[in-house]
Amino acid sequence: MFSFQLSIWLLFAFSIPLGAAEMQSLDKHLYKVIKAYQIEPYEPRDKPAKKRALTSKEKLGQALFFDPIVSGPRGTSCATCHVRSKGSADGIRLAVGLGAHGVGEERLKALDSLIVPRNALPFFNRGSPDFKAFFWDGRVQLGLNDRKETPLGLNLSEGFDSLLAAAATFPLIEPDEMLGRSKMRGGKELTYHEELVSDSVDPDNFQERSADVYKNILRRLVNANGSKLSSEQVKYRELFRDAYPYIKYEKLNITQVGNALAAYITVAFELESAPWDLYVKGQTSALTEKQKLGAVVFFGKGRCVVCHAGKQFSDFEFHGLALPQLRVGKHGYHLDYGRAAATSYAKDRFKFRTPPLRNVVLTGPWGHNGIFTTLHGVIEHHVNPIPFLYQAQVESPKESMFVGKILASRSEILGEIGFLTNVEIEQLLAFLEALTSKTVLTDAIALPSSVPSGNNQFIRK
Repeated sequence: MFSFQLSIWLLFAFSIPLGAAEMQSLDKHLYKVIKAYQIEPYEPRDKPAKKRALTSKEKLGQALFFDPIVSGPRGTSCATCHVRSKGSADGIRLAVGLGAHGVGEERLKALDSLIVPRNALPFFNRGSPDFKAFFWDGRVQLGLNDRKETPLGLNLSEGFDSLLAAAATFPLIEPDEMLGRSKMRGGKELTYHEELVSDSVDPDNFQERSADVYKNILRRLVNANGSKLSSEQVKYRELFRDAYPYIKYEKLNITQVGNALAAYITVAFELESAPWDLYVKGQTSALTEKQKLGAVVFFGKGRCVVCHAGKQFSDFEFHGLALPQLRVGKHGYHLDYGRAAATSYAKDRFKFRTPPLRNVVLTGPWGHNGIFTTLHGVIEHHVNPIPFLYQAQVESPKESMFVGKILASRSEILGEIGFLTNVEIEQLLAFLEALTSKTVLTDAIALPSSVPSGNNQFIRK
């Protein structure tokens, strides 16, 4: 009876608004936490971007970002899966690649389209040097001495301005995302790679095929040695000339494409400071009482800060959360080996990169396979994965063949999370709201009026 009464008292103790003295005590405690963790406020690097026009390189990147001309069958663009109004992602569980039309839920209508078996990652603050790895499996990352490590190995072209610039070119060579498939692999009118893969190239040799695709993308865009140009090639020649006035058309390569894309992505998705940053600076009124209590949980018994650290709230390392894959997997039925596919180490199976948390409330569904529809569910799974794994087996009995291996990969760090009440989870969610902010660049500047090819279907707010 006493235990029950105590539980009720604790529930109401956390529900009753704090008085001025208690609030001051809470602020004092939080600022001690901020000092102990050496937390610094985030500020955008390019504040003037809010008022200035795009540079020539950013304009080229903008055109390349929204124009499906860079995909094999001209059916997708970067903007297909990275929509400003959908948290810079696409708002659906698994990205839908070639063979569909429109953005977000619109693409689910095409029944014979190609499914990309991972959740589209958001683009917020991707131009920050804090990002040391890209994609869920980190296959593009900074290695020793800040060397860019990618699946292309030593064949990666020299000249990329940043890791983001190199990463931005990889969706272009993914068959189901933007490149398209060969006819031997089932490529049809809407999914065939067309001339981006030469007949003389082995389509199963990834590095050889990628180099060929990169070369042919430039040929499609500017046709450096051609005498007869299409209207879109004339426009792209002008954009490339303005962005790179000292490089001849025949000397252009994929690095100029990647650098332009990175320049645009950096400025288009850079965020303003969030309420949490204002609080760190000393503005105690920037957070609500509930958000402050959530911060106490985040940096305390929730152990969230162990992985979600730094200004972007990510360690950019790889951890196992024991997520059920559910049917569609990157490496086969029910299978996504995650980090292991990039490292070839068995110990990295089912591990994925820690997602940054800025604007996380806007970027659902969540998880590498978009399996979570609520952040409440994400937090519950961090605390205890068993209920979700059990439900996955009920819905898909074949999942039971993989659950043991997936559970064995669960990070030991998660075992250190304290028991969280529902009230504390709600406080955590409130704190995550305090990490939300708008982009520095307005839609009016970030969105083009049209693209050189004239295919404007992906220009969406």
